[in-house]
Amino acid sequence: MLTMVEFIQLALEVKPLNLGQGFPDFAAPDTVRKALAEACTDEKNVLLNQYTRGFGHPRLIAALSKLYSKLIGRELNPLSEVLVTAGAYEALFVTIMGLVNQGDEVIIIEPFFDCYVPQVKLAGGTPVFVPLRPRKPSGTMSSADWILDPAELEAAFIEQ
Repeated sequence: MLTMVEFIQLALEVKPLNLGQGFPDFAAPDTVRKALAEACTDEKNVLLNQYTRGFGHPRLIAALSKLYSKLIGRELNPLSEVLVTAGAYEALFVTIMGLVNQGDEVIIIEPFFDCYVPQVKLAGGTPVFVPLRPRKPSGTMSSADWILDPAELEAAFIEQ
């Protein structure tokens, strides 16, 4: 088992991708920052300083519906088929809590974000891990160099 000192040394050497709670190494684009500043200082639009519906602000879900309707080739109803959450953690949590029952096995592809296992366990599920495998043993690698073995994935499924 590695100690924290060994983990830190290893991280300094290999510079891994942090799959934690979101640590971007870049600033938001200027257009986003300017739009946010304008929205926050617009005294005429008081609706931006109000509670909104729990499933997402009407203008936002309408825009998402329009965008994704084109992408998937069918019309999405923004009021019944689009949900905006307070981040990916919430989206994953409500999905897992809604779909996973006590004793269910949940396949998790490795590497994975740190919230998957605790959320599956909280729902009463059992995590089953299937790793991505490198195509080549060493050298500089990109995401394209990691593959999922279909047979290994299939073997992780049970009758249930």
